Amino acid sequence: MTRLTAALALLLAAAPAAPATPAPVRLDGPRLAALKARAIGPATMGGRIVDVAVDPTDPETFYLAHATGGLFKTSNGSDTFTPLLDGEAALSVGAVAVSPADPRVVWVGTGEDTDRNSAGFGKGVLRSEDGGATWAGAGLPGSRAIGRIIADPADPRAAWACAAGDQWGPGGERGVYRTADGGRTWTRQLAAAAPHDRAVGCADLAIDPADARVLYAALYARRRTPWSFTAGPAATGGADVGGLWKTADGGATWSKLGGGLPSRTGNIGLAVAAGNPAVVMAVVQSDEGGTSSIDEVRSRAGGVFRSEDGGRTWTRQSPLDPRPFYFSQIRIDPINDRRVYVLGYMLSVSDDAGRSFREDLFQKVHPDCHALAIVPGAAPRPPPA
Repeated sequence: MTRLTAALALLLAAAPAAPATPAPVRLDGPRLAALKARAIGPATMGGRIVDVAVDPTDPETFYLAHATGGLFKTSNGSDTFTPLLDGEAALSVGAVAVSPADPRVVWVGTGEDTDRNSAGFGKGVLRSEDGGATWAGAGLPGSRAIGRIIADPADPRAAWACAAGDQWGPGGERGVYRTADGGRTWTRQLAAAAPHDRAVGCADLAIDPADARVLYAALYARRRTPWSFTAGPAATGGADVGGLWKTADGGATWSKLGGGLPSRTGNIGLAVAAGNPAVVMAVVQSDEGGTSSIDEVRSRAGGVFRSEDGGRTWTRQSPLDPRPFYFSQIRIDPINDRRVYVLGYMLSVSDDAGRSFREDLFQKVHPDCHALAIVPGAAPRPPPA
C-alpha cells in the first residue's frame, strides 16, 4: 500500500458514519392541538386603510378602518393605536362613522367596498356605545360590503348605510338604508327598480352638513366571476340604472340628478362642501363615449364634475378618474371649496375647483390612496418630547 492510499484509508476510517434516516413523525391530533398561533409583529396583511372617522369633539381621537385588518383607534393623535375588532367575526371593514350627537357611539360597516378580486366581505353593521370597547351586531348581515355610513348628527340611534352588496353574486341587501333604533331594524330608502336591484348597490353617500334632511347617493352595478369583472350597464344587461340621486326629506323620497352628468355611469364618489353646501362634487365613471382600461386615469366622458346649485346642474371640470373600480373617492376642503382632492394611485390636488390637478409632496408615500379626512382648524402637533 502506498503512502497516499494509506492516508486515504485512515481518513475514511476516521469519518463518521452516515446518520440513520429518522423515523417519520406522525402528526396526530394531540400533537397538532399543542401548536398555537402567536403574533410575531406587524405585517402588510392589515390591508388598505379605507376610511377615517374623527371624533368631532376631540381631533386627537380618530378611527382607522382597514380593508382586511379591522378597526384601530388612537386617542393621542396617532402616537399609539389600539385594535378594536380582534374579537369580532368580521375583520374586513368598509366604513366607520362617529356620532356627532354622542361621540361614544361608533358605527362600523363591515366588508371592503372595492371591486378587487381579493376584497373581503363582511357581516353587516357593528355598533359601539363606549368608544369601541365593546360591540354589538346592528343589522344588514346580507350586505356583504358597506362603503359609507353616515351617523345622524342629531340622534345617536339613527344612521344611514350605503350597502354595495355582494360582487360575486346577485341579491342580498343593496342600496341606501336607514335605522332609527340603533340598528335593530333598517328601512331600504333607495334602490334600483326590480329586477336590477339584485345587481345594483350603493356606491357612495354624502350628507349636507347644514341640513341633515338632504343627502346625495350614487347607485352602481357590479359583478365579478373568477374569470371576469363587469360594471355599470354591462352588469345589468345594458340597462342604464345607476347614477346620482338626491333626497330633501331624509331619504323618504329621492329624485335622480342629471343636468350635465354623463350617462352609462359606473362607480361614483361624492363630496359636499362643508363651508358651502350648495357645492357638490363627484368623480364619475362613465362608458359614454367608450370604455377606458383600468390603467387609464382619464375618462372619455366621465371624470370630475362640480355643481354649485345643490346638484341641479353640473359642469365637467376634468377627465381625471383614476382606476374607478378601485378608488372613486373625492374630498373638498372644508374651508376652501376650490381646493379639491381626488384619491387614486397618488393624491391629486386641485386649487381651481377641479379644473387642474397636481401630484406633489408624494415622493415617499406608498401609492394607492383610499381614505382622507380633513379636520378644520387642526393645528400641526409638536413632535413628542
